[in-house]
Amino acid sequence: MDLPVTPRRRGRPKKNEAPALSIEQLLDASADIFARDGYDGVSLRKLQDELNVSYTFFHHHFSSKELLWQAVVDRLCGETTARVLDVLQNIDEEHNELDALKEGIAVYIRSAFEHPALHHICQQESRCEGPRLSYIYKHYYGPAWQLISDMVKKVDTLNIIKDIPIETLFFVVQSATAPIVQLPFYQRLTGTNELPPEFVENHIQQTIDLLFHGWHK
Repeated sequence: MDLPVTPRRRGRPKKNEAPALSIEQLLDASADIFARDGYDGVSLRKLQDELNVSYTFFHHHFSSKELLWQAVVDRLCGETTARVLDVLQNIDEEHNELDALKEGIAVYIRSAFEHPALHHICQQESRCEGPRLSYIYKHYYGPAWQLISDMVKKVDTLNIIKDIPIETLFFVVQSATAPIVQLPFYQRLTGTNELPPEFVENHIQQTIDLLFHGWHK
């Protein structure tokens, strides 16, 4: 599967053009701007000017910056959360909770490379308490966190994993998104400007292997 390897300005029209944007294009382009400038650095006027859309078009869909931000999060977080929950619940006789956890982690890390704007936005809002963090946690992270907690407890009863706080697990997984979320720093460390698809998949599998099996041979 081909993956985007750098943050992209999807659906953004050129200044000398004025095509009608679909709602999906509007949300994707707005996500890039929120990710780049942060919530407080964005205004509806700025979005109208940068996306080259009319006041009427913009306000036909969104009456406030907050509602637009929520729609951006719903589009990106909703897609990722649905995919994570889907694989987490794929349990049968040949596919246990530990297998599902590994697949859920892979989906989550891969989402950072597919939708870097989402992870930039979530990191921005996780730095301080507030209504936007509450919105993300209530609608997306909370439900997934509860399911993952229950699964880890069940796996723990099998005595096959170490007694490590689940929040530690989360932040270790979160760190695996760094090559795309902190792309300029990754480029400095490695001297490369690209994240080819094969790197992405290797990175995901190596992260899972390191997490579940450690560094020792």
